[in-house]
Amino acid sequence: MKKTTLLFALLVLTSISAHAQHFDWVKSYFGPDYGNGDAANDLYGSAMDSEGNIYILGHFLGGARWDNDTEILPFSAHRNRCAVIAKFSPDGEMVWHKELYSSYNDINAYTIRMVGDTSLMLCAMITFPFDYGLPGERNELYYFDTLLTSAEHFPASPDSLLTPNHCYAFITLGLESGDIIEEHFLTLTYVKNDGSMLRSKYSDYLITYEIRGSFNVDSEGNIILARQANDLYSELCDTCPDGLYRWSPNEGNISTMRLMVDGATKRLDVPLEPSSRWNWQIIKLTPHLDSVLASTYVFDRSMEFDPIDPNEYISLYMESIDIDIYNNMYISFYRHQSRYIYLPVKNSDSIQMEWEDCVLRYSPDLVPTGIVQTPTTYHPSGHPAGDIVWLSTILDTATNSLFLMGYAARDTVYATFVYDGDTLNIKNNACWLRLNADDLSLISYGKARSTGTHSYERTYLYTDKYLWAHNGSFLAKGNRVFCQVKYQCNILFQNTQINNPYGMGLFVWDYDGHELEYIDYNSPGKNNEQGYIFLKDSSLWLTGTLTAVADFGSIHVNAANNSHAYIAHYTDTAFMTPYVYDTTNHGGGEVRITVVGDEGAFVAYPNPFRQKVTIEVQGGEPLTETAWLTDLTGRREQVRLTAEGNGRYTLDLTARPQATYLLTLTTASGKTHTVRLMKMSDIFTR
Repeated sequence: MKKTTLLFALLVLTSISAHAQHFDWVKSYFGPDYGNGDAANDLYGSAMDSEGNIYILGHFLGGARWDNDTEILPFSAHRNRCAVIAKFSPDGEMVWHKELYSSYNDINAYTIRMVGDTSLMLCAMITFPFDYGLPGERNELYYFDTLLTSAEHFPASPDSLLTPNHCYAFITLGLESGDIIEEHFLTLTYVKNDGSMLRSKYSDYLITYEIRGSFNVDSEGNIILARQANDLYSELCDTCPDGLYRWSPNEGNISTMRLMVDGATKRLDVPLEPSSRWNWQIIKLTPHLDSVLASTYVFDRSMEFDPIDPNEYISLYMESIDIDIYNNMYISFYRHQSRYIYLPVKNSDSIQMEWEDCVLRYSPDLVPTGIVQTPTTYHPSGHPAGDIVWLSTILDTATNSLFLMGYAARDTVYATFVYDGDTLNIKNNACWLRLNADDLSLISYGKARSTGTHSYERTYLYTDKYLWAHNGSFLAKGNRVFCQVKYQCNILFQNTQINNPYGMGLFVWDYDGHELEYIDYNSPGKNNEQGYIFLKDSSLWLTGTLTAVADFGSIHVNAANNSHAYIAHYTDTAFMTPYVYDTTNHGGGEVRITVVGDEGAFVAYPNPFRQKVTIEVQGGEPLTETAWLTDLTGRREQVRLTAEGNGRYTLDLTARPQATYLLTLTTASGKTHTVRLMKMSDIFTR
């Protein structure tokens, strides 16, 4: 990777006819939290269609309301949480909302996916029969717009399967009204060697629903599932030495896993093989769950226990499945195990997983084609000094760049992270890597820098409370990287120290890792959760959950007593403006930003600056010497440019405090242009 050292942080200069930068609105739903104070109103999934409509999936208790207006659930009292899907217009108005609620058990629904640009797919786990429960208790299921008191709507499970029965619902909704277009229900069974079926009472979790990213849909509508290969079922046995009889591929008495679709309508068999209980299996099915297209285990059969410490499990956790426009899959794994063990990747001659974490790339037919991993150094005690958890990937086809988002943690003294020979200065930081999408070589990286001194003081790209972290809180597009970051210590960004034990905000970098902009929400919520980010034209839509007061610019959200899930709309016309970043030494070592428009180009340098800034007009109209300077609080004052000749002007801002400013320039014909400048008080090295 080409190393670039900067003497100061960069904030993008823009040249546009009318510059806008602010939060337009914030919408939220809120309601009572749990009795122990834990947040009960959480946003888990989000999606956006081509028209800019936002779709969210959330869970919350009864009594919650949309933006202090519409009550969400028509039940005045219930003990479980409700899952809700809602559609919002681009201006934040709710178009429709649908509820899933069971009085028997929580509806576990954590993921929605856009299918093309025509429909939305929800994956939920429902326990049947839902009239199963305490004696004399009336159990109900509120299923979208219908209150059901029996299970007649759903296909009956085969008599050979036990009850209660976990059923995975794949529900396709229309975008216009949220009505159900199609629904299918999966139940996991096993086939014994004699051909009879056995349903595992303890290992029926086809989708590890606690983890957000274990289900996805590709551009053709095919469904990709991940499951942990915990294929072990024990039943009482009077003649067995330990009183139990074990059914498992490892015991050689189970031959096949069977997906029962819509009761017994479809029986899809998936091959099983002996495997560690911590291994993973990826399954690809057709859009209507008619057949299995491909399946594979992720790792060759690995040892279940650490050979160095026989009491320690070798455990693997999957964080997400991401799919690019070519239907390649990127699967993020995190593991706890001995550094002395390498896990070979199945169906590959040379790919193997080292310590702690990796991202595996698969072709559309589930053949592994590459691995990304960042091993760390070791503590003198022999234990790893650090780890990186990769939570999400994004492919930018315009630059053929693959971005990985995650966080690096643990020891602040001994941890050193290396990728393909390049040492990365990212310990205890939220971070991202930019790789060449073809050969996975390192191009650049960025971070939100923690100034804490302990391993637990680190910036986060996910929370420490939920494993189903919102991996979509990351976006790379148009030479800008956006990320909502939760932090639990002091941080440094754009040479600005933010002192707060807990907080959250929006960070912006360019593709080379230069720090462009940071907007702090001023929210000291320990259990705040960042959600998703969407960019369309000049606007960002941000989602997440707050457990404390927050400020989105001038918009105050009071979430001090009840958790709030939010959708915020942020406008910055700079997002539409292409620019060229120039680090060439121009005699003074300054950084220049060139913005090219139809009428020529403006160049400002140095930017950031310390005392004076130079504006250079190239091929356009001359400027008047009167300009307007506005800070980000909205305070506006008139300033004068000094003409230096040959289209060059200088502006002396020595007396102004360190801050970000918008400078509005006027051409001789009266046209206005606004550029963004940043004044620095000192310098630092990234």
